[in-house]
Amino acid sequence: MCLNASPSGCILSGNSKISTFALWLWLAEFFTILNFSAIFESKDTMWQKITSVSNPHIRELVRLKNKPAERKNRGWMIVEGLRELRMALGYPMKAIELIVCRNICSEEKLKEIEPYFSSVLKTEVGLEVFGRLAYRENSDGFLAIFEADTPRLDSLNLDDDPLVIIIESVEKPGNLGAILRMADAAGCDAIIVSDPRTDIFNPNVIRASLGTVFTVPLAVAESKEVMKWLEQRHITSYAAVIVEDALPYTEMDFTASTAFVLGTEAEGLSPAWLRFCRHKIMIPMRGRADSLNVSIAAAILTFEAVRQRNQPKKA
Repeated sequence: MCLNASPSGCILSGNSKISTFALWLWLAEFFTILNFSAIFESKDTMWQKITSVSNPHIRELVRLKNKPAERKNRGWMIVEGLRELRMALGYPMKAIELIVCRNICSEEKLKEIEPYFSSVLKTEVGLEVFGRLAYRENSDGFLAIFEADTPRLDSLNLDDDPLVIIIESVEKPGNLGAILRMADAAGCDAIIVSDPRTDIFNPNVIRASLGTVFTVPLAVAESKEVMKWLEQRHITSYAAVIVEDALPYTEMDFTASTAFVLGTEAEGLSPAWLRFCRHKIMIPMRGRADSLNVSIAAAILTFEAVRQRNQPKKA
């Protein structure tokens, strides 16, 4: 008696002898059908639904979330939140996958952004799975994977008399994100990260910047390359430092081509940048603290430049 069958013939016969080859074929056929029925509801939608945190695909995404080396090796980034997704969609990069949790996401907003992901895999997950993938405690249920190509200096197109911020060896994603957010508000022409110690598309950079990492012209390069780039464009560089021969920033003219160069809070600028910059400027400190958070210092200098540039020109 044959209990089950496949195109290859009887798998289990009355004498209970199992054909290993036939069983293998039957299992391959079964799991192929199961996989495709789970992933493809139709040719056009490419939706899959996953409810288990043990699913291999979810495990892969969790590794992508938790391990910077995994994101670097794949060349991928994670973007969480509808606002950030909207900004990311205007950035020249390729979408890999859209992930949503219908328990918390808005169906109306899903219909709004789904067309932008028409040709990529879309995954619906439950609350427990989404909790493993999300960075935020109160997420809105939207998350996506994009390719992450590092932007270079030659991608920057500057206007006359640009206002540029250069951050050397930034290592805290929150600081970089805050600077990007500020630069977007001020209308800076470019942010350049020299010799970075953090991934510019780290999920915490994206979160802290409120997605402005995709709206501010951005480039990454080695310090020597940035110095050469500044010289070729005749951009005046100002090193933000705390040294005796530094001048108060309010005494400087930032209406022409300007680049503010800032280092880390712990180490400041490297000797190479201190030698290179044409001017050394400082923010006077009236209290007992001897330094400011780098994002605060960048904001003070940037908005002083904006203020000067908005003044009526003298006749």
